[in-house]
Amino acid sequence: MRLFDVLKSLIGERDVAVGSQEGFASTADSNGVNFYLPVQTFKALQEGKGNALQKIQLIVLNMLAEQGIAEQTANGFHIGAEDIAGMDSEQADILRLPRRFTGRFQTSISGRTGNSGFRVGIAVEVAEGVTPFSRKGPYLYLTSTERYWLTPAELMGLMAWEKHESLDPAQRGEAANLRLMAELQTAARSGMRIDLSHFDRLDVVVPENVGVIATRLPDGSLMLCPSLGDGSTPDQLEKRWSQLDMSAGGGVLRIDNRVVLLDQAKMDGIRNVLANKRIPPDKVAEFIASPTAFLDAALVNLEVGFSVRVAGIGKLQHMDFGALDTAKNDWFALDKRPAPAEIIPKLVQTPEELERFEEVLRSAIEQGATSLSFAGEVIDISDAPLVARQLERVKETLEKPELSEPPAAAEDLFDEPKEKVAVILKDAGEINSTLLAKASNARLLEAPDWSAYARQPFPHQVEGIEWMLRLMNAALSDDHDDLYRLQGSLLADDMGLGKTYMSLVAIGEYLAAQRRSEKPQKPVLVVAPLSLLENWEDEVGKTFLSIPFRDLVVLQAGRDLNRYRVKGAERESVQLAALADDDGMMDAQSIRYALTIGPEAGAQRLDMDRRLVLTTYQTLRDYQFSLCRIDWGMVIFDEAQNIKNPNALQTRAAKGLKADFKLLATGTPVENSLGDFWCLMDTAQPGLFGSWENYRDTWIKPILSAGEEERDEVRVRLGEQLRKAVGPFMLRRVKEDQLKGLPSKTIRSGVEQVDRGIQRYAPELGVSMRGIQLQVYDDVLDGYRARRASADDMRGSALAALTQLRSVSLHPRLDDEPSLYSRDGHHARQLMSESGKLAVMLKLLDEIRDKGEKIILFMMTKRLQRVLKLWLDQIYGLDIAVINGDTKAVATKAEEMTRKKLISAFEAKSGFNLLIMSPVAAGVGLTVVGANHVVHLERHWNPAKEAQASDRVYRIGQQKEVFIHLPAVTHPQFDSFDVHLDRLLRGKLMLKDAVVTPEAVSESEMIYSMGL
Repeated sequence: MRLFDVLKSLIGERDVAVGSQEGFASTADSNGVNFYLPVQTFKALQEGKGNALQKIQLIVLNMLAEQGIAEQTANGFHIGAEDIAGMDSEQADILRLPRRFTGRFQTSISGRTGNSGFRVGIAVEVAEGVTPFSRKGPYLYLTSTERYWLTPAELMGLMAWEKHESLDPAQRGEAANLRLMAELQTAARSGMRIDLSHFDRLDVVVPENVGVIATRLPDGSLMLCPSLGDGSTPDQLEKRWSQLDMSAGGGVLRIDNRVVLLDQAKMDGIRNVLANKRIPPDKVAEFIASPTAFLDAALVNLEVGFSVRVAGIGKLQHMDFGALDTAKNDWFALDKRPAPAEIIPKLVQTPEELERFEEVLRSAIEQGATSLSFAGEVIDISDAPLVARQLERVKETLEKPELSEPPAAAEDLFDEPKEKVAVILKDAGEINSTLLAKASNARLLEAPDWSAYARQPFPHQVEGIEWMLRLMNAALSDDHDDLYRLQGSLLADDMGLGKTYMSLVAIGEYLAAQRRSEKPQKPVLVVAPLSLLENWEDEVGKTFLSIPFRDLVVLQAGRDLNRYRVKGAERESVQLAALADDDGMMDAQSIRYALTIGPEAGAQRLDMDRRLVLTTYQTLRDYQFSLCRIDWGMVIFDEAQNIKNPNALQTRAAKGLKADFKLLATGTPVENSLGDFWCLMDTAQPGLFGSWENYRDTWIKPILSAGEEERDEVRVRLGEQLRKAVGPFMLRRVKEDQLKGLPSKTIRSGVEQVDRGIQRYAPELGVSMRGIQLQVYDDVLDGYRARRASADDMRGSALAALTQLRSVSLHPRLDDEPSLYSRDGHHARQLMSESGKLAVMLKLLDEIRDKGEKIILFMMTKRLQRVLKLWLDQIYGLDIAVINGDTKAVATKAEEMTRKKLISAFEAKSGFNLLIMSPVAAGVGLTVVGANHVVHLERHWNPAKEAQASDRVYRIGQQKEVFIHLPAVTHPQFDSFDVHLDRLLRGKLMLKDAVVTPEAVSESEMIYSMGL
């Protein structure tokens, strides 16, 4: 049932049916949709006066505005056509968008693509035949009253068609006609149901640029061939260059079922490569070192020069963390080809190995890899059906595995094949003792001049900055091209000790030292989560009296990224399979670099001296080849746990960056396993722990070999030993030891515990289920038990039941959101009383209100965020901000409400106030010391994430005693969901100052704990 239909059925004792209430009116225009109310009604609604439908619509529109999707107008909001087309169905129902269009489009194509008379007509198929239509913004109109909501693919296709229709006949040349068909084909591949007649069998390609594929010949010479990015091999292209008029300004290549459209720039590039087709054997090394001596970089996309840790560029091979074996490859051949999928049954012979292989396979497919590493073998996984058959063979020979999170069906794991390329890294050898000696002997050459800084450091910050500078000086004096030189370090201070401030001072001192020694003041790169970019900008102004940077660039969409993108270039990481040879390797010349780098870019070059570049891990991933070309002075990785996974593209890109010094900063050096720590240290200081195999044998296998009862003890002991082994390459301090002036922090839990050293039992935070909540909770359990009695495989059903129990523990009617829309504060309290947990929380909020203090409510479910904002706004007369993982982190306009501005507004209000946050959004460096109460209404499965969220309020600047509240709902007969989760989370907690930090609770652990 659609939400609008549900709304119409809702009638309260004193209610008007919500479905008949007046919501925002909406009209489409050519750019999107306007949602509006009369000016006075809109103003009153913003002050909390309005019906339930208007209030919930306003919540949705405000959340969209916080994401930068909706733009507020004088009496409502405007949302662009593309954003409306891509809106999720839940939001669309609340905003009363029309239904999706479910029909098909029929084309009538006349004329030849080479003629100006070429025309494409599009109509809509209906039962009676075909009918014309019109489009306004994201809506398709069949009549003045019959309208439908277009998908992104449909909108894209129709906009391309309308643009072509608007061209004069003289403008409808072969290029424009083929471009239209290429765009319609893209729309069809993206889901638009459209019949393209014979063009369904023809692929029209518009190359982004011209690259180069180099083939090594038996005599050692290189044969160059232009690369068009369409999947064509050099042999195919060699046979078809004759189709082109090499003196013309454009052309068309027809290759099998593909048509490649070439403009003037692409023709110039092709001519340049073909004029320098053969590189003699004695010139190959020179060509690889300096291709611009042979080819024109302005015509052909050919940049080389990655860091010493980069051995080449090739097809993405998944690096299994259980059997990591980084190959040493050159640009022309791999040491060995991937083994066929038929080898899988030989390698997977136990249930545990099967579970591990499926986990690695899932990760590899998500990465877009065509091969993976398992049990010392590189295995080809490009043939999905073949891999699936081999897994079925394995399963037939094994006993049924123990209950775990159900893996997806093998076929379902595969999507359309896409090639990804990534930096291939040389293995860092074991030179631990040499590196430790270098670090121990590092000396501070010159102490910072603190008079140059706007803020004076705390004693622990002086210690941290001097530690960085000692290692940096040692790195600068080492051989820059030596893979095993001293390169970086890990600042693993607890949250709230000022890692950003210390990092900025270190950057300032680096530039000052380079200036004093008359050495280049290279650009500096900071990689951080999106939500922290604005914070870094602010901290620059707060840290320096005189800014040491030429300027500051935020390399992010909506800010400065477009200034430095090569026109027409797309992200670099996804490449066509044809650009790689049969061994999976790709010549660097064929990569299409997308950023303006190097002296040839002139004033538009990104890598200016003394420039501070702020970017995100996603941008680093998407533009890794361009960013790896730059010789950075320093690279700072903030919240470096983002590069803990060696299989992730952003991690490989981070390892491939070259810099005088790399600093990784994170308050959680180990978030899930000790494997995280190896990956972080291998990025900061290659070779410190040697290869993954050596590290695994020393630090991880003893944990895996330990018995269940002693495993945690062994894990803590090894974590402490590992902390000593890393030596001066890591600095880790905790707030309780460093900030003696911080007020106390108390964690209060509604679950009674045997071990009370971590949390204090607060019986007023726990309540037994009753009424509808108890009934629905028991119904979920009864339904699961009934299914279990008759079904063989209950893994999927157990996970579904677990999800339902979690939802019911929050509110028994959370799955029926419209039934929770309240009329006023009194009605809101009634609805909240149906949930024992919400009733406990509401009583707590009343007490905090009476004290005039502020509180942050943490939860992940967006539906709960919406209704809780509605309820608490009505109860307390507030306009509560909601900050989740979607809230816009970087402002493109001064008036946009970013996370930082929402927090500032929250803190600026005098007395009692509330803020709703997601622990995911909160775990990345935000500071909210205006609040001194935290409620984890919906607890995160990873205790490290929960601790990060709590510590948003427990940082430098906090003046009040801090309370962390953990409300829980219990069951009158047995342990509830909340009790089981609390027990498992507490069992994950480890020593605060060891390398080891808590692991996340897995769904399989929770299922086992609850006996599902």
